[in-house]
Amino acid sequence: MNLGLFFSGGALPLIIIVIALFQKIEWRKEIKRQARTYFYEGAWLKFALCLVISVVGVIVLSALLGVFIPFLSVLCSVFGMGVVSYGTIEVMRFIRNHQEFGLRDFISIDNVGGAVSVYFIKWLYTFFWSLLLVIPGMIKSYSYSQAMFIISEDPAIGADGAITRSREMMNGHKWELVILQSSFFGWAILGALTFGIAIIYILPLYAMSMAVFYEYVKRDYFAAKA
Repeated sequence: MNLGLFFSGGALPLIIIVIALFQKIEWRKEIKRQARTYFYEGAWLKFALCLVISVVGVIVLSALLGVFIPFLSVLCSVFGMGVVSYGTIEVMRFIRNHQEFGLRDFISIDNVGGAVSVYFIKWLYTFFWSLLLVIPGMIKSYSYSQAMFIISEDPAIGADGAITRSREMMNGHKWELVILQSSFFGWAILGALTFGIAIIYILPLYAMSMAVFYEYVKRDYFAAKA
């Protein structure tokens, strides 16, 4: 199991994770507590299974295409993960509003262009920053981490606009996100030891915690601009 799953910057250096784990910040517990309250009966397991099926489906399809035309594998991965990422955010909005959802909601066809563009541009910008040094690439990946939430909420903003606003939003909040994500590190280790089973269990809490974090930084951003 790739431990980078739990971090916006990919696999963070262990020393950074250890330092973050020792940051005793009360809001980290509050974000997780609030995230748990959103899941109505049956939604936790349903969300986990649907998300895993969606992601595995993209991975398998990309691998199959790669056997014949490697370039198509890359395109499928970018397109598929962009769509699933966008759809996952939409589903979390359904859950918070106590609405029903299904597997097809994770494969969102709403604003496909915006979702795929954000996913691709984030990857491209992070890749070029990483060519300079690993740390700048990680920092930039945290700067862009809220872009998919932004374009899901405001499709008219466009991919570049979403990434720019994410960068502005995350000023002063990147280390906070590192701390929040690092609190799931134990689950990442357990997931590796249980061949992914523990990861499946904790995915809903992790994903919803990221959504709650977005609401937190969004409030701070617009309050500062008021």
